[in-house]
Amino acid sequence: MFFLKSSAEKSARKQARALLGAAEKVRRYREDLFSEEERSAFADAISALAGTLKKNDAGAEEIRAQMSVLDQTLLRLGGTIFPQKSIPEWVELIVVAAILAGGIRAFFIQPFKIPTNSMYPTYNGMTSAVCTGTESSAQKWFERIFQSASFYEVKAPAGGEVLIPIRKFPGGFSLQSAEKKRGNESIVSPGKDIYTLYVGNAPVKIELPRDFSFDSLLLKEFFPETQKLQVPDRERWVDVLKNAPKTQLSDGTLALRTGKNVPAHGNVMSFKIFGGDMVLVDRMSYHFKKPAVGDPFVFRTSNIPGLDFAQLYYIKRLAGTPGDSLQVFADKKLFRNGAEITGAEAFALNNRPAPELQYYGYLPNCGAAGQYSADLSRAFTVPANAYFALGDNSANSYDSRGWGCVPADDAVGRALFVLYPFSSHWGIAK
Repeated sequence: MFFLKSSAEKSARKQARALLGAAEKVRRYREDLFSEEERSAFADAISALAGTLKKNDAGAEEIRAQMSVLDQTLLRLGGTIFPQKSIPEWVELIVVAAILAGGIRAFFIQPFKIPTNSMYPTYNGMTSAVCTGTESSAQKWFERIFQSASFYEVKAPAGGEVLIPIRKFPGGFSLQSAEKKRGNESIVSPGKDIYTLYVGNAPVKIELPRDFSFDSLLLKEFFPETQKLQVPDRERWVDVLKNAPKTQLSDGTLALRTGKNVPAHGNVMSFKIFGGDMVLVDRMSYHFKKPAVGDPFVFRTSNIPGLDFAQLYYIKRLAGTPGDSLQVFADKKLFRNGAEITGAEAFALNNRPAPELQYYGYLPNCGAAGQYSADLSRAFTVPANAYFALGDNSANSYDSRGWGCVPADDAVGRALFVLYPFSSHWGIAK
């Protein structure tokens, strides 16, 4: 009996403390609305229960009697605060959690999704793999959950050979550009790219995420022998466009012949796209120390004149700080202040270079010269209050060589951890 009585008293005291907590919440939210009489009754009920709890010899029945008085008072004066209602309580919890998450995101740690492959293979943007079309539902669900994979099957409207439209220009041939489908012009919905293939003379439209490298997928699907070459995709395409057989469609469009024939409603392509790496970014440390050469750093693009993107973020490798002299030599090595650049493993791998690991060395420019471009075939000095950003995938990176330097004030933070998907990149950011 002593054990049961002690247990009942302990339970009553616990419930009483919870009721006093609810009373304190009502006081904070509603006391200014009480009349003098209500305020006095409210205070007396709280004082009576609190006083009972202070008595060592108060039993469960005495405690519950005082709880009943306070409970009735709270029911009368609690308004929407008491009794607690599940939906308002959950809404309040969600709002508080959102405020806390917003504060953490703004000042401490922020998740960032890598959209492009400019930092490949150190970090992945969207990458792809050819499918057989026989993957099981279980395999697809596993890859969707753990590898952020999306699966695509492109069906032929008619039978015939799969053809890739190209353009001819004075220096040779190039692939046709994608049609742009507008989104809401934000990082949440940046729009889609629509590519066109042909089966015979019938066009096939393929809608894919913006920034996805469809050209790389075409090589894997239709020219797999090029994957044996330890060179960037840009150089693989030079060889394919020069040597692959070509034909002309009935509307005059020039096209590459792939040699793949499909029946009507057959698979033109079957593939999967893996989402880019999700990294956690340290937003705090750059308030106390300057970014260092070699940092994989995130920055705002809104104040970069060579970029016309509002409030977007990029991630690149910091290669130069104010006053640094940068130059890329004919052997594809990047020098900083007269010596091979150091500070990150990716620098060393590109300066080897290491094509077996898909680090192909540095290129001095991004292609065509522009108003803000910096050609590193000659020594370039980083201006004051600015940083020079390079992608690890130099042949497929639009960076400071093309759009100029990053204003120092727009450096957001350093990549800390690859959070998702659960690939070989998962873990501490390189």
